[in-house]
Amino acid sequence: MRLASNYDRLHGAGTELVAISVDDDIRQAGMAKRWGLSQTQMVSDPGGERFLRPLGLFDPVDHDGIALPAMLILDPGGAEIYRYQGRDFADRTNDDDLWSVLDGLGLPAIDPEPIAVDLEVPADLKRFFRPEDFGPYFRGNMFGAIAIAGRLDDGPAKAVALQHRDMCKSTLDAWQSWSAQLT
Repeated sequence: MRLASNYDRLHGAGTELVAISVDDDIRQAGMAKRWGLSQTQMVSDPGGERFLRPLGLFDPVDHDGIALPAMLILDPGGAEIYRYQGRDFADRTNDDDLWSVLDGLGLPAIDPEPIAVDLEVPADLKRFFRPEDFGPYFRGNMFGAIAIAGRLDDGPAKAVALQHRDMCKSTLDAWQSWSAQLT
C-alpha cells in the first residue's frame, strides 16, 4: 500500500511496481480492481514455481504455501541490488531505505499507461482482504506492538516490536492518503 500510494515518486525514479503472489489471475485482478492498483503489475505465481521459490520468497507451511513479504529492487540489467525479506506474513519494511537505492540508479522518469484488468471478478470473492478491513487491521497491529514493546525488557525484542509499530504507522499514513481515492 505504501508503495502504491507513491506511484509518482516511483515513476519519477524511472521504476515500476510489481506485486507477486500465489493467488490466481482472478484473485490478482480482484485485488487490482478493489484496491485501485492501476499502476501495479500483478503477477500470479501459484505454487511459487516461477518466481517465489527461485527468489527464496516462498513459505510452504503457511496456508499451504504463500509468498513471504519482500521488497526487491533490480537494476536495468536484472541484477538484484536491494532486498528486504520479511520473516513472516506480518513482517514488512518501512520502505525508507529503498528510496535512496532507487534515486541512486539515476534512471530517467517514466510515464507508464495504467494497467488494464480484463478479467471478470466475482463480487463474492472469498478470503479477500477488503479495503474496509485495512485500517482496523493495521491499527490493531500497531497498538498490539505498542503494548508488547511496553512489556519487554529485552532490548532487541523491544526493538522488533517498535519496528513493527513504525511499519504499521507508516502503512496507516499511506492508507489515509490512498483510501481517499477509493471513495
